[in-house]
Amino acid sequence: MYFGAKNINVSYGKEQVLKNVTLSIEKGKTTAIIGVNGSGKSTILKALGRLIKAEGQVIFDNQPLSNHSNREIARILALLPQSITAPADITVYELVSLGRFPHQKLMQQRLSKEDITFIEELMRETNVWDIRESKVSELSGGQKQRVFITMILAQDSEIILLDEPTTYLDLAHQLGILCLLKDLATKRNKTIVYVIHDLNHAARFADNLVLVKDGEVVEQGTVDDLFTQKTLKECFGLDVTLGCDTFTKKLMITGVKDA
Repeated sequence: MYFGAKNINVSYGKEQVLKNVTLSIEKGKTTAIIGVNGSGKSTILKALGRLIKAEGQVIFDNQPLSNHSNREIARILALLPQSITAPADITVYELVSLGRFPHQKLMQQRLSKEDITFIEELMRETNVWDIRESKVSELSGGQKQRVFITMILAQDSEIILLDEPTTYLDLAHQLGILCLLKDLATKRNKTIVYVIHDLNHAARFADNLVLVKDGEVVEQGTVDDLFTQKTLKECFGLDVTLGCDTFTKKLMITGVKDA
């Protein structure tokens, strides 16, 4: 297994919210975790990112991730949680620069020439270079999300985990963020895993799906295999019709029957 989980269990008090979750994430692909509210999607992502205590194992390269040091893990994976804030006076460039921490030597106080070159190239690629001197607090929601994603990318980790990266964004910014993540998987061979609510976005931009219901992974596989009327009925209780997106030719929900 390249990356994933084996028999992960998570409880909040007496309530068990994840039940023997086992999943495998494909290298260099984009995976969307989907399910109804409260199904355990974000908890799975936090368990994979070691943000919460969990029984079981997170696996990387066929070995427990816990075999690695914290600095090594920061180079392996990066997690962008759903709610994240930045200091009021920090600039875009300063925030993105923080992502280079795992690559700095123990007593290093300044960015190296290699760090500076990497940061500029990355910021140009994610289209935030022109706002590098702006205060993060003064940016729009879409700009902030792109900057935070750039900060995470500055870690240059193999695996990037994102919890609902398009929440509260308008449609144009949602598409921009998802296109950016898709490009990163394709061009930089990054492994992207995100929780997302919009099923049509998941079908359009993800390579693979992980379907979560009642704290369990009920199915995982390619979008073509899992984005079906039967699966959507079983996991979401929806009676839908499916068609093809006019531009991408990908499957999408074209109609939903009233409850």
